[in-house]
Amino acid sequence: MAGEAERYNFIREKAGLSKKDFAESLGLSLSMNYQISSGRVPPPRELLERLSSLYGVNLHWFLTGKGESGLDADIAEIELYEQEAAAGYGREIENYQEKSIFKVPCSLIRPHHPKNLKAVYVSGDSMVDEQINDGDIVIFNINQREGNSICVVSVNNSLFVKRVIYDIPNNIVTLKSANKSYGPKQFSEYEINEINIIGRVIACWHKL
Repeated sequence: MAGEAERYNFIREKAGLSKKDFAESLGLSLSMNYQISSGRVPPPRELLERLSSLYGVNLHWFLTGKGESGLDADIAEIELYEQEAAAGYGREIENYQEKSIFKVPCSLIRPHHPKNLKAVYVSGDSMVDEQINDGDIVIFNINQREGNSICVVSVNNSLFVKRVIYDIPNNIVTLKSANKSYGPKQFSEYEINEINIIGRVIACWHKL
């Protein structure tokens, strides 16, 4: 490939993303994405760091065209905790968690980089309306802990998979199920320190 712009476009095509989605994943405007993809401006340093972090790009290849791109693997390896996270009433966190390697197609987790991801088993049916079922494996990004999304959360010594909703004006955090049989759990400003958002769920692997 002749230049950085061509290699930049190759990364997007390999990721299987539209120009809009690719730009958003890198924190770029469509205008800046066009400038870079057309070769009108060189990629800034912070963009190089994002390409490496999110997509596993070999920056030596990106800058020189030499060596492996880092994009050729079709299978990603993710650390799987041999621990259940409750989609229900809570599972105690084990002091010594066993771990194994969970292999998934790269297409399932793009644009996230495997090194930022972990996985855990689901126990219970409180998230069935979000297509997360008992016995599934959820994959979560430990670098994304924002609320108003489905997350793996620890509360005191119990592990959950719930939608986390922040009510900032009232300083309240709600853990919401996706099953009408389970009511929401609310935590006031005096209880918020009991909650630890471990990571945002980005994919779910269903058992057959």
